[in-house]
Amino acid sequence: MSQPVDDKCVRCGACLSVCPVYKAELKERFSPRGKNYLLKKSRIDKKNPLFVETIKACLQCGACTAVCSSGADVRSLIRDERKRHGFFRILPKPVYSLLARRNVASFLLKAAANLPAASGYDLEGRRAEGSILKNLLHSGKSLKPVARSFLSSPESFILRFADLVEPSARRKDIPRTALFAGCVQDLLFPEIPGKMAALAGNSVIVPESQACCGLPAFSAGADHYARKTILRNLDAFKGRDFEILLTGCASCASMIRKWPTLFQEGSDHWHKAVYLSERVMEFSSFALKFLHPLNCITEGRTAFQMPCHQRFDLGRAADPVSLLERNLGDGFLHIDIGCCGQGGIFGFSRPDISGLILDDVLSLLGHDISCLATTCSGCLLRLKTGLSAANGIGRQVRVCHLVDTMIPDVQD
Repeated sequence: MSQPVDDKCVRCGACLSVCPVYKAELKERFSPRGKNYLLKKSRIDKKNPLFVETIKACLQCGACTAVCSSGADVRSLIRDERKRHGFFRILPKPVYSLLARRNVASFLLKAAANLPAASGYDLEGRRAEGSILKNLLHSGKSLKPVARSFLSSPESFILRFADLVEPSARRKDIPRTALFAGCVQDLLFPEIPGKMAALAGNSVIVPESQACCGLPAFSAGADHYARKTILRNLDAFKGRDFEILLTGCASCASMIRKWPTLFQEGSDHWHKAVYLSERVMEFSSFALKFLHPLNCITEGRTAFQMPCHQRFDLGRAADPVSLLERNLGDGFLHIDIGCCGQGGIFGFSRPDISGLILDDVLSLLGHDISCLATTCSGCLLRLKTGLSAANGIGRQVRVCHLVDTMIPDVQD
């Protein structure tokens, strides 16, 4: 028997104006409305290459769900379809579990960084077709992974930035805080969690055995492997007493809020997941509430790229903007810069569509922008690799995390 599908779509087309994939391709089958219609066709051959390509071409950004006045949730429909049929997934299910292991991911990134330049991938061509492995290796090589991850020595990273934070920067009522680093920041941008922890204070709890939030596997419908990763995190934070779970990634925060949905309600694991999901807080929300305004001085003007999970899932789009206004004043430039095209591993699997989406970002970067900040690890990854390969003005723009506008980098 076929599974029930969403029947709330009234085909009004509101989703077409916000779907990044549709705006890049301008084909009805790539729109949420088109995907919803195709999923209703019970007699369609789901192994048809065009159908498979269509279902894979979803960023899981949530924009369509957010604007739908009828309550249609095409994102969940697609995720459920990926859950039932493995050929809709970008990677084989076990790979999601493998990449969630910090030591394995670190090894792969370091190996990529040491590959010779002639790796078969054009470093100047964002849209070059190739295998997902080739594109992953390109990102590892272009970003030059650091020698040490944050979780391998969190104290050393925190101490590196602690002297740059005045005690008066913090409000006296900061509750007991734990830090969730996330795999990308842990392995590629360890200074980000180091700076956040330094701002939060010396008593921040940092379990070193924490892992990936599970979002790549969850978005792919590989719930079994997402659950395995989440269980590692539940164990890492078990017995820790804190009121806030701070993270520097809006996508991680969004996923942590979903953790309870992967366990049976009322079970021990469910209660532990609820404990964490109720406490998670993205950095900009934390900084607005618990940090005093900082007089940040930057060269040129800073713009902000709004991550999809920040805008749609968390519903906290105003927080990073308010923080930048408060700290930078006239140094902050208001521009509506949205989706970067990364979408977990979508940017690696479909660099052609992802590149078109990124072009919209590049088109908004004028000569008066010297820095582009964001609050999502995936966006940071996509923007850094994309702008480094771009020709023209975007190449000169520094990409950073929001916390980097508050604490400068320091050398080891």
